[in-house]
Amino acid sequence: IVDRMRAGRVLLAGDSAPVVAPFGARGLNSGVADAENAAWKLAFVRRGWAGDRLLDTYHGERHAAARENLDVTSGTMRFLVPQDDAERAARHATLAAAAADPELAARTVDSGRLAEPFWYVDSPLTTPSAHRPFAGRPAKGQPCAPAPGVILPDVPVRLPGRTAPHRLREIVRDGFTLLLATGRGAEADDDVWAKSLAAAASTATAAPVTTLPIAAIDIDDALHATLAAVPGEAWLIRPDAHIAAVLPAARPEDVTAAVRRALGQ
Repeated sequence: IVDRMRAGRVLLAGDSAPVVAPFGARGLNSGVADAENAAWKLAFVRRGWAGDRLLDTYHGERHAAARENLDVTSGTMRFLVPQDDAERAARHATLAAAAADPELAARTVDSGRLAEPFWYVDSPLTTPSAHRPFAGRPAKGQPCAPAPGVILPDVPVRLPGRTAPHRLREIVRDGFTLLLATGRGAEADDDVWAKSLAAAASTATAAPVTTLPIAAIDIDDALHATLAAVPGEAWLIRPDAHIAAVLPAARPEDVTAAVRRALGQ
């Protein structure tokens, strides 16, 4: 793995940065995520919406993702091709026990994990949240629970004035998105609150900001249930569909601070 994924005007991506074993197609898929991460940051800097410091975060976020991929694929390799007596003994014991218990086999035999989106929990662009802490690497085949730094769950949503459903990640690509959990009280109060948060976000950035009440785009309560959204929460989403912040009892100043942080300011 390289020491730096940014060197001046050069951003390294895909196999030019880490070289990983092919388990789970992590090399190809992480290259796509590298490109997504770089694309929105380059666009923001080129358009004057963010300073050059935003590009420096490309290394921090994607180098951590590369180390995660190396850790996962190296563990699989050590299981498949043990390098010492202790690893050989562990492999033999695991396979012997798993032969009599298919459920145990699914949990313990390291045949590789499919590629999964990395979580930018420790990124300086992510606003941490004590009420939604990161639960750690998820169980094999399971998604991360929604939290700051984690990619937004992709569920069908509807847009006002359109009959065909869309995917949630599809509609958050243009600038920042604020997903609002209304239901704080009277409808008029929710409307005033939403407008105040939208105005606060717009004062923090010249980039587009789309404000969407969760109830207005939800289909069969799927989004609300997936996010376990609490009335009064504001979810700030980056253009690469990662959650930048989850703000409980969100106030305009909270939104302004979260947007500025997501811009690397």
